[in-house]
Amino acid sequence: MIGYVAVIWVSHFVPLPTFFQPPLVLVGWLFLPGLYVWGRLRRVDMSRRAQPPLRDLLRPWALTAAFGALAAAALFLAIVWDVPNACRGPIPVNCFQGYQWSADDGHYHHTTPNGARAEISQQTYVQEVGFDLRSAAAFGVFALCLAWVGAAVLRRSPTTTVRDSRQMERS
Repeated sequence: MIGYVAVIWVSHFVPLPTFFQPPLVLVGWLFLPGLYVWGRLRRVDMSRRAQPPLRDLLRPWALTAAFGALAAAALFLAIVWDVPNACRGPIPVNCFQGYQWSADDGHYHHTTPNGARAEISQQTYVQEVGFDLRSAAAFGVFALCLAWVGAAVLRRSPTTTVRDSRQMERS
């Protein structure tokens, strides 16, 4: 999550390349199958009856609150702050669909979906490409939030751990 916040923050000021978009989307989503495989390797019971109560899912409270605050800050920086003029609406994610950006010898260009190529300023490039990258990062942040919930569900409850250790002592 800290990596996402760093990339989102930097994209407001520095011209980043557009090839960051796929990793920003995919990295967060890779945590979900990773959690499933990790749970299977640890032989965690994933049935509904084995899930701990809700209060156990949110422990430790301070870490949950910090993660939630960091996720909220990342989503605010990605979707609400410094939105380009062309991207207005209730949730302006992916407003530059079909745009292609390029940077050649200090000159910045964008190509619209109809094929028109225009030279743009560095500030416009930073704003448009940065917003496109931040939109991609928002999907990764959503995935990390799901992975946080998944990690809480797969965590063994304290009562299960005590019961398992007692059974091991008896055998």
